[in-house]
Amino acid sequence: MSKPAVNPAIKPGIYRDIPNESYHAGPGISKSGLWTIQTQSPAHYKFGVREEKSHFDFGEACHFAILQPELFEAKVFRGPEDRRGNKWKDAAEFCKGEGKLLLTAPDYDGVLTIRDAVHADAWINSIVTGGKPVIEASGYWIDEETGELCRCRPDLYREDLGILLDVKSTVSAHPDAFARSVTNYGYHAQEAFYSDGWRALNQKVEGFAFLAWEKKPPYAFAVYELPPSIVEEGRAMMRQALNTYAECKRGDRWPAYGEGVQELTFKRWAYRLTEAPDELDGEAA
Repeated sequence: MSKPAVNPAIKPGIYRDIPNESYHAGPGISKSGLWTIQTQSPAHYKFGVREEKSHFDFGEACHFAILQPELFEAKVFRGPEDRRGNKWKDAAEFCKGEGKLLLTAPDYDGVLTIRDAVHADAWINSIVTGGKPVIEASGYWIDEETGELCRCRPDLYREDLGILLDVKSTVSAHPDAFARSVTNYGYHAQEAFYSDGWRALNQKVEGFAFLAWEKKPPYAFAVYELPPSIVEEGRAMMRQALNTYAECKRGDRWPAYGEGVQELTFKRWAYRLTEAPDELDGEAA
């Protein structure tokens, strides 16, 4: 299959027909790019390589099963029991030509189990199947402070309800575990960035929810919303990263961890056998 064309001069607006690959390869800064700048460095954003792994296929298949169940069979192929031998190679060649996702038989069956479990929840089923949900539309807008083109791709948007829904795979959907995932992976920043972007495009946003589902049996899931305070933290992180991104673009300089010799700093807990410096006295242990 040929690589989808990328429009380098896309204008602000919402587009429903941009393929996923074209979206990721196209213009504009995304939440994931800003999160890389904020938590790693501008160099990691500019020169890093986007991962391509088979488990992404499992996640994408789950997105189809949960958000577009009517397209699942047309988009996903049930392959052999494992990835060994000619059977897998032949299936992979077939799926490449047909533009389908290839899963092992156990993974395919697991996706169906996840779909059935999630849609057995009345609220989720009503959000996905009711009204006119917009699935994975690509939004582009200009950040007023920096003038930079930004982009986002919400999993699901219900205009009639003003709700954005994001689907997340996770090792554990337990509230404590998913709260850690929120801060580790920047889901609070995602909510802020997506909500602000959608509003900049004159779309009503009155709620944002995360559907977290586990990757292994019993495929437990839960739906969470974030408190405004942590979303504000995410919004501040996105603003800082956007300003850094704009500055790097202006000077065409993408630094990593600084220049010259730098002195490291340490938290109080690092001092176990000696006394911590006085300037750390006010720091919580």
